[in-house]
Amino acid sequence: MPYVVALDQGTTSSRAIVFDREGRVVSVAQKEFTQIFPQPGWVEHDPQEIWSSQADVIAESLERAKLQSRDVVAVGVTNQRETALVWDRRTGAPLHNAIVWQDRRTAEACDRLRADGHEETFRTRTGLVLDAYFSGTKVAWLLDHVDGAREKAERGELAFGTVDTWLVHQLTGGRLHITDASNASRTLFYNIQTRAWDDTLLEILRVPRSVLPEVRSSSTVYAEVSSGPLAGVPLAGIVGDQQAATMGQLCTEPGQAKNTYGTGCFLLLNLGPTPRASQNRLLTTVAWQRDDVTTYAFEGSVFIGGAIVQWLRDGLGIIQSTAEIESLAARVDDAGGVFLVPALVGLGAPHWDPYARGTIVGITRGTEAAHVARA
Repeated sequence: MPYVVALDQGTTSSRAIVFDREGRVVSVAQKEFTQIFPQPGWVEHDPQEIWSSQADVIAESLERAKLQSRDVVAVGVTNQRETALVWDRRTGAPLHNAIVWQDRRTAEACDRLRADGHEETFRTRTGLVLDAYFSGTKVAWLLDHVDGAREKAERGELAFGTVDTWLVHQLTGGRLHITDASNASRTLFYNIQTRAWDDTLLEILRVPRSVLPEVRSSSTVYAEVSSGPLAGVPLAGIVGDQQAATMGQLCTEPGQAKNTYGTGCFLLLNLGPTPRASQNRLLTTVAWQRDDVTTYAFEGSVFIGGAIVQWLRDGLGIIQSTAEIESLAARVDDAGGVFLVPALVGLGAPHWDPYARGTIVGITRGTEAAHVARA
Protein backbone atom coordinates (compact mmCIF):
# COMPACT_ATOMS: atom_id res chain seq x y z
CA MET A 1 0.00 0.00 0.00
CA PRO A 2 1.45 3.42 -0.90
CA TYR A 3 1.65 6.14 1.72
CA VAL A 4 1.91 9.94 1.64
CA VAL A 5 3.57 12.17 4.21
CA ALA A 6 2.27 15.61 5.14
CA LEU A 7 4.67 18.07 6.75
CA ASP A 8 2.76 20.58 8.89
CA GLN A 9 5.14 23.32 10.01
CA GLY A 10 3.10 25.43 12.43
CA THR A 11 3.71 28.44 14.61
CA THR A 12 4.40 26.56 17.83
CA SER A 13 5.26 23.05 16.64
CA SER A 14 6.29 20.96 13.65
CA ARG A 15 4.35 17.83 12.72
CA ALA A 16 4.64 15.00 10.24
CA ILE A 17 1.64 12.81 9.46
CA VAL A 18 1.67 9.57 7.48
CA PHE A 19 -1.53 8.75 5.57
CA ASP A 20 -2.46 5.55 3.78
CA ARG A 21 -4.20 5.26 0.43
CA GLU A 22 -7.63 5.66 2.05
CA GLY A 23 -6.65 8.86 3.84
CA ARG A 24 -6.36 7.19 7.24
CA VAL A 25 -3.74 8.49 9.66
CA VAL A 26 -1.06 5.84 10.15
CA SER A 27 1.26 7.80 12.43
CA VAL A 28 1.81 11.32 13.75
CA ALA A 29 4.88 12.92 15.27
CA GLN A 30 4.92 16.45 16.74
CA LYS A 31 7.58 18.61 18.36
CA GLU A 32 7.30 22.07 19.88
CA PHE A 33 10.07 24.59 19.27
CA THR A 34 11.25 27.80 20.91
CA GLN A 35 9.21 31.01 20.79
CA ILE A 36 11.51 34.04 20.94
CA PHE A 37 10.22 37.40 22.25
CA PRO A 38 13.03 39.99 21.95
CA GLN A 39 10.74 42.93 22.82
CA PRO A 40 7.03 43.39 23.63
CA GLY A 41 5.08 42.70 20.45
CA TRP A 42 8.05 41.05 18.69
CA VAL A 43 7.95 37.31 17.91
CA GLU A 44 10.78 35.35 16.27
CA HIS A 45 11.76 31.77 15.45
CA ASP A 46 15.19 30.25 14.86
CA PRO A 47 15.12 29.08 11.20
CA GLN A 48 17.51 26.23 11.97
CA GLU A 49 15.25 25.03 14.79
CA ILE A 50 12.25 25.19 12.45
CA TRP A 51 14.08 22.84 10.11
CA SER A 52 15.61 20.57 12.77
CA SER A 53 12.25 20.07 14.49
CA GLN A 54 10.65 19.26 11.14
CA ALA A 55 13.44 16.84 10.23
CA ASP A 56 13.10 15.11 13.62
CA VAL A 57 9.36 14.49 13.23
CA ILE A 58 9.81 13.22 9.66
CA ALA A 59 12.11 10.51 10.96
CA GLU A 60 9.90 9.78 13.98
CA SER A 61 6.68 9.48 11.95
CA LEU A 62 8.27 7.00 9.53
CA GLU A 63 9.77 5.01 12.39
CA ARG A 64 6.39 4.80 14.15
CA ALA A 65 4.74 3.64 10.93
CA LYS A 66 7.62 1.20 10.29
CA LEU A 67 8.09 2.66 6.81
CA GLN A 68 11.04 3.60 4.61
CA SER A 69 11.27 6.13 1.80
CA ARG A 70 10.45 3.48 -0.82
CA ASP A 71 7.01 3.08 0.80
CA VAL A 72 6.16 6.76 0.35
CA VAL A 73 4.83 8.00 -3.00
CA ALA A 74 4.70 11.72 -2.21
CA VAL A 75 5.36 14.34 0.45
CA GLY A 76 3.53 17.65 0.79
CA VAL A 77 4.25 20.81 2.78
CA THR A 78 1.82 23.03 4.67
CA ASN A 79 3.06 25.87 6.79
CA GLN A 80 2.56 28.94 8.96
CA ARG A 81 2.09 31.45 6.20
CA GLU A 82 3.29 35.02 6.72
CA THR A 83 6.45 34.32 8.71
CA ALA A 84 9.41 35.83 6.81
CA LEU A 85 12.93 34.45 6.41
CA VAL A 86 15.92 35.76 4.48
CA TRP A 87 19.06 33.70 3.83
CA ASP A 88 22.30 33.78 1.89
CA ARG A 89 21.89 32.14 -1.51
CA ARG A 90 25.45 30.79 -1.57
CA THR A 91 25.75 29.40 1.96
CA GLY A 92 22.09 28.85 2.84
CA ALA A 93 22.71 30.54 6.20
CA PRO A 94 19.82 32.59 7.62
CA LEU A 95 20.53 36.29 7.91
CA HIS A 96 18.43 36.70 11.06
CA ASN A 97 15.77 34.90 13.03
CA ALA A 98 12.50 34.41 11.19
CA ILE A 99 10.04 37.22 11.91
CA VAL A 100 6.77 35.50 12.81
CA TRP A 101 3.36 36.44 11.44
CA GLN A 102 2.30 37.52 14.95
CA ASP A 103 5.13 40.07 15.13
CA ARG A 104 4.06 43.73 15.40
CA ARG A 105 7.38 45.56 14.89
CA THR A 106 6.36 46.97 11.49
CA ALA A 107 3.03 48.45 12.62
CA GLU A 108 4.39 51.99 12.32
CA ALA A 109 5.72 51.23 8.83
CA CYS A 110 2.19 50.21 7.85
CA ASP A 111 0.89 53.45 9.35
CA ARG A 112 3.31 55.41 7.15
CA LEU A 113 2.24 53.50 4.04
CA ARG A 114 -1.39 54.35 4.80
CA ALA A 115 -0.51 57.99 5.44
CA ASP A 116 1.25 58.07 2.06
CA GLY A 117 -1.96 56.94 0.36
CA HIS A 118 -0.96 53.37 -0.53
CA GLU A 119 -3.70 51.44 1.27
CA GLU A 120 -6.08 51.17 -1.70
CA THR A 121 -3.25 50.14 -4.03
CA PHE A 122 -2.40 47.21 -1.79
CA ARG A 123 -6.03 46.26 -1.17
CA THR A 124 -7.02 46.13 -4.84
CA ARG A 125 -3.88 44.32 -5.97
CA THR A 126 -3.28 41.90 -3.10
CA GLY A 127 -6.71 41.54 -1.45
CA LEU A 128 -5.01 42.30 1.87
CA VAL A 129 -5.07 45.17 4.34
CA LEU A 130 -1.90 47.05 5.26
CA ASP A 131 -0.98 45.27 8.46
CA ALA A 132 2.19 44.04 10.14
CA TYR A 133 0.68 40.52 9.90
CA PHE A 134 1.96 40.05 6.34
CA SER A 135 5.47 39.29 5.11
CA GLY A 136 6.17 42.38 3.00
CA THR A 137 7.04 44.90 5.69
CA LYS A 138 8.96 42.23 7.62
CA VAL A 139 11.27 41.66 4.64
CA ALA A 140 11.80 45.41 4.28
CA TRP A 141 12.63 45.59 8.02
CA LEU A 142 15.23 42.83 7.67
CA LEU A 143 16.88 44.55 4.69
CA ASP A 144 17.03 47.83 6.62
CA HIS A 145 18.13 46.50 10.01
CA VAL A 146 20.63 43.70 9.30
CA ASP A 147 24.08 45.10 8.48
CA GLY A 148 24.78 44.92 4.76
CA ALA A 149 21.54 43.14 3.95
CA ARG A 150 20.13 45.67 1.52
CA GLU A 151 23.40 45.84 -0.45
CA LYS A 152 23.55 42.03 -0.63
CA ALA A 153 19.92 41.90 -1.76
CA GLU A 154 20.58 44.44 -4.50
CA ARG A 155 23.46 42.24 -5.70
CA GLY A 156 21.17 39.20 -5.86
CA GLU A 157 22.94 37.40 -3.01
CA LEU A 158 19.91 36.94 -0.72
CA ALA A 159 16.77 34.82 -0.89
CA PHE A 160 13.46 35.57 0.80
CA GLY A 161 10.92 32.95 1.62
CA THR A 162 8.00 32.09 3.80
CA VAL A 163 8.36 28.86 5.79
CA ASP A 164 7.30 26.65 2.86
CA THR A 165 10.14 28.08 0.76
CA TRP A 166 12.62 27.49 3.58
CA LEU A 167 11.51 23.86 4.02
CA VAL A 168 11.71 23.18 0.27
CA HIS A 169 15.18 24.75 0.24
CA GLN A 170 16.23 22.27 2.94
CA LEU A 171 14.45 19.27 1.45
CA THR A 172 16.08 19.78 -1.95
CA GLY A 173 19.57 20.63 -0.74
CA GLY A 174 19.15 24.26 -1.77
CA ARG A 175 18.24 23.42 -5.39
CA LEU A 176 14.78 25.00 -5.36
CA HIS A 177 13.70 28.52 -4.41
CA ILE A 178 9.92 28.30 -4.85
CA THR A 179 6.60 28.99 -3.18
CA ASP A 180 3.00 28.35 -4.15
CA ALA A 181 0.26 30.83 -4.99
CA SER A 182 -1.49 30.51 -1.61
CA ASN A 183 1.64 31.51 0.30
CA ALA A 184 2.62 34.15 -2.26
CA SER A 185 -0.76 35.81 -1.77
CA ARG A 186 0.12 36.52 1.90
CA THR A 187 3.23 38.61 1.24
CA LEU A 188 1.92 42.04 0.07
CA PHE A 189 4.05 41.48 -3.07
CA TYR A 190 1.67 39.26 -5.07
CA ASN A 191 -1.04 40.62 -7.38
CA ILE A 192 -4.00 38.25 -7.10
CA GLN A 193 -5.54 39.72 -10.28
CA THR A 194 -2.52 39.11 -12.54
CA ARG A 195 -1.27 36.13 -10.47
CA ALA A 196 2.29 37.44 -10.45
CA TRP A 197 4.74 39.42 -8.32
CA ASP A 198 3.88 43.10 -8.65
CA ASP A 199 6.69 45.55 -9.42
CA THR A 200 4.70 48.55 -8.16
CA LEU A 201 4.24 46.96 -4.74
CA LEU A 202 7.88 45.88 -4.60
CA GLU A 203 8.95 49.44 -5.38
CA ILE A 204 6.71 50.88 -2.65
CA LEU A 205 8.12 48.43 -0.10
CA ARG A 206 11.68 48.81 -1.42
CA VAL A 207 12.22 45.09 -1.86
CA PRO A 208 14.25 43.93 -4.90
CA ARG A 209 12.57 41.35 -7.12
CA SER A 210 15.77 39.26 -7.09
CA VAL A 211 15.07 37.99 -3.56
CA LEU A 212 11.70 36.47 -4.46
CA PRO A 213 11.00 32.78 -5.06
CA GLU A 214 9.33 31.41 -8.18
CA VAL A 215 5.57 30.97 -7.73
CA ARG A 216 4.31 27.48 -8.60
CA SER A 217 1.02 25.59 -8.51
CA SER A 218 -0.12 24.26 -5.13
CA SER A 219 -0.30 20.71 -6.49
CA THR A 220 2.41 19.40 -8.81
CA VAL A 221 5.67 17.48 -8.55
CA TYR A 222 8.44 20.03 -7.95
CA ALA A 223 11.42 17.74 -7.35
CA GLU A 224 12.56 14.75 -5.34
CA VAL A 225 13.74 15.10 -1.75
CA SER A 226 17.52 15.06 -1.87
CA SER A 227 18.52 13.49 1.45
CA GLY A 228 17.33 12.18 4.80
CA PRO A 229 14.65 9.55 5.48
CA LEU A 230 12.50 10.83 2.58
CA ALA A 231 15.33 10.85 0.03
CA GLY A 232 14.02 10.18 -3.48
CA VAL A 233 10.36 10.82 -2.60
CA PRO A 234 8.57 13.29 -4.92
CA LEU A 235 7.82 16.66 -3.31
CA ALA A 236 4.32 17.11 -4.71
CA GLY A 237 2.39 19.83 -2.91
CA ILE A 238 2.73 23.18 -1.12
CA VAL A 239 -0.14 25.14 0.41
CA GLY A 240 -0.51 27.54 3.34
CA ASP A 241 -1.88 26.00 6.51
CA GLN A 242 -5.36 27.53 6.57
CA GLN A 243 -5.87 26.92 2.88
CA ALA A 244 -4.71 23.34 3.36
CA ALA A 245 -7.32 22.88 6.08
CA THR A 246 -9.99 24.32 3.79
CA MET A 247 -9.13 21.75 1.13
CA GLY A 248 -8.69 18.99 3.71
CA GLN A 249 -12.18 19.63 5.10
CA LEU A 250 -13.51 19.45 1.53
CA CYS A 251 -14.66 23.05 1.16
CA THR A 252 -14.08 22.72 -2.57
CA GLU A 253 -17.20 24.51 -3.83
CA PRO A 254 -18.01 28.24 -3.68
CA GLY A 255 -19.94 29.12 -0.52
CA GLN A 256 -18.42 26.38 1.59
CA ALA A 257 -16.51 27.58 4.64
CA LYS A 258 -14.45 26.20 7.52
CA ASN A 259 -12.94 27.46 10.74
CA THR A 260 -9.60 26.22 12.02
CA TYR A 261 -8.71 26.32 15.70
CA GLY A 262 -4.95 26.34 16.21
CA THR A 263 -2.43 28.92 17.37
CA GLY A 264 -4.98 31.40 16.05
CA CYS A 265 -8.46 30.93 14.60
CA PHE A 266 -9.11 31.43 10.90
CA LEU A 267 -12.36 31.32 8.94
CA LEU A 268 -12.12 30.76 5.16
CA LEU A 269 -14.98 30.93 2.68
CA ASN A 270 -14.47 29.46 -0.82
CA LEU A 271 -15.17 32.13 -3.48
CA GLY A 272 -14.45 30.01 -6.55
CA PRO A 273 -12.34 31.20 -9.51
CA THR A 274 -13.19 34.93 -9.26
CA PRO A 275 -11.77 37.15 -6.49
CA ARG A 276 -14.19 39.55 -4.76
CA ALA A 277 -13.67 42.48 -2.41
CA SER A 278 -15.07 42.19 1.11
CA GLN A 279 -17.34 44.91 2.48
CA ASN A 280 -16.46 43.94 6.06
CA ARG A 281 -12.66 44.07 6.11
CA LEU A 282 -12.12 40.40 5.45
CA LEU A 283 -9.12 39.44 3.36
CA THR A 284 -9.36 38.16 -0.20
CA THR A 285 -6.73 35.48 -0.62
CA VAL A 286 -5.69 32.65 -2.92
CA ALA A 287 -7.07 29.39 -1.57
CA TRP A 288 -5.02 27.23 -3.94
CA GLN A 289 -3.93 26.90 -7.55
CA ARG A 290 -4.26 23.64 -9.47
CA ASP A 291 -3.82 23.01 -13.21
CA ASP A 292 -3.44 26.77 -13.73
CA VAL A 293 -6.89 27.37 -12.18
CA THR A 294 -6.85 29.63 -9.13
CA THR A 295 -9.48 29.35 -6.39
CA TYR A 296 -9.97 32.35 -4.10
CA ALA A 297 -11.35 32.75 -0.58
CA PHE A 298 -12.47 35.31 1.97
CA GLU A 299 -10.60 35.04 5.25
CA GLY A 300 -11.24 36.32 8.76
CA SER A 301 -8.20 36.15 11.04
CA VAL A 302 -8.04 35.88 14.84
CA PHE A 303 -4.37 35.96 15.81
CA ILE A 304 -4.46 34.29 19.22
CA GLY A 305 -6.57 31.18 19.79
CA GLY A 306 -4.86 28.10 21.16
CA ALA A 307 -1.78 30.22 21.87
CA ILE A 308 -3.61 31.74 24.84
CA VAL A 309 -3.50 28.27 26.45
CA GLN A 310 0.24 28.13 25.80
CA TRP A 311 0.53 31.55 27.46
CA LEU A 312 -1.36 30.32 30.54
CA ARG A 313 1.17 27.48 30.68
CA ASP A 314 4.45 29.28 29.87
CA GLY A 315 3.61 32.88 30.80
CA LEU A 316 1.40 32.71 33.89
CA GLY A 317 2.34 29.17 34.91
CA ILE A 318 -1.14 28.30 36.15
CA ILE A 319 -1.06 24.99 34.26
CA GLN A 320 1.85 22.62 33.62
CA SER A 321 0.58 21.14 30.36
CA THR A 322 -1.91 22.34 27.77
CA ALA A 323 -4.24 19.42 28.51
CA GLU A 324 -4.76 20.70 32.07
CA ILE A 325 -6.74 23.72 30.84
CA GLU A 326 -9.89 21.61 30.52
CA SER A 327 -9.88 20.14 34.01
CA LEU A 328 -8.95 23.50 35.54
CA ALA A 329 -11.79 25.31 33.75
CA ALA A 330 -14.21 22.54 34.78
CA ARG A 331 -13.68 23.31 38.48
CA VAL A 332 -16.06 26.27 38.20
CA ASP A 333 -19.53 26.52 36.66
CA ASP A 334 -18.79 29.77 34.83
CA ALA A 335 -16.12 32.45 34.49
CA GLY A 336 -17.45 34.38 37.48
CA GLY A 337 -17.78 37.60 35.52
CA VAL A 338 -14.20 37.43 34.18
CA PHE A 339 -13.68 38.28 30.52
CA LEU A 340 -10.41 37.71 28.67
CA VAL A 341 -9.63 39.41 25.35
CA PRO A 342 -6.67 37.46 23.85
CA ALA A 343 -5.25 40.36 21.82
CA LEU A 344 -1.69 39.50 22.82
CA VAL A 345 -0.39 40.54 19.37
CA GLY A 346 -3.15 42.94 18.35
CA LEU A 347 -6.57 42.35 16.82
CA GLY A 348 -7.20 40.87 13.39
CA ALA A 349 -10.41 41.00 11.34
CA PRO A 350 -12.38 43.19 11.22
CA HIS A 351 -10.50 45.64 13.48
CA TRP A 352 -6.91 45.26 12.19
CA ASP A 353 -5.57 47.07 15.26
CA PRO A 354 -1.87 46.22 15.76
CA TYR A 355 -1.72 48.31 18.93
CA ALA A 356 -4.47 46.47 20.83
CA ARG A 357 -3.23 44.34 23.70
CA GLY A 358 -4.67 41.53 25.77
CA THR A 359 -7.06 42.40 28.56
CA ILE A 360 -8.58 40.60 31.55
CA VAL A 361 -11.50 42.38 33.21
CA GLY A 362 -14.07 41.54 35.87
CA ILE A 363 -11.57 40.31 38.43
CA THR A 364 -12.73 40.26 42.07
CA ARG A 365 -11.30 38.95 45.35
CA GLY A 366 -13.07 35.70 44.57
CA THR A 367 -11.41 35.22 41.17
CA GLU A 368 -9.30 32.05 40.93
CA ALA A 369 -7.07 30.54 38.27
CA ALA A 370 -10.03 28.34 37.28
CA HIS A 371 -12.11 31.42 36.38
CA VAL A 372 -9.30 32.74 34.15
CA ALA A 373 -9.01 29.33 32.50
CA ARG A 374 -12.79 29.25 31.95
CA ALA A 375 -12.72 32.78 30.50
